[in-house]
Amino acid sequence: MPALTDLPAFAGKGTRRRAVLWQQAIDRALALPEAQLPSIRGPRSDAPPPPRAWADRDPAAAARLAAARAVIAELSDDHHVPAENLLQPDLLRRLCWTPPQAWDAQSITAALLAGGARPWQAELVGPALAAAEVTPE
Repeated sequence: MPALTDLPAFAGKGTRRRAVLWQQAIDRALALPEAQLPSIRGPRSDAPPPPRAWADRDPAAAARLAAARAVIAELSDDHHVPAENLLQPDLLRRLCWTPPQAWDAQSITAALLAGGARPWQAELVGPALAAAEVTPE
């Protein structure tokens, strides 16, 4: 335990007092089999990849995102509302990465609502995306 209390993170009086608890936790973790340890890469996510990688991984999705962002920017200007208030950027990316099978106002609006958009957001953005040059393929 002296090695633990020699670390700068354990320099405080309170942390030194709890060093025994910390050491016990470390010992329990070291005793776990490899299969019970968390992934080195972190938890899996259902989020799309970073947009900068889209052109290589899915050019159609990259084109959808560019066109959709233009639609959101135009709506933002027309309604004098910040773009991120019209639709969460993450939801727009998810919609463009995994679009509904039918790219029409009803399907897009339903996908936005299912993704957590407020009704007014989905009703404003859905038809605008459907009318724009944004295609699901």
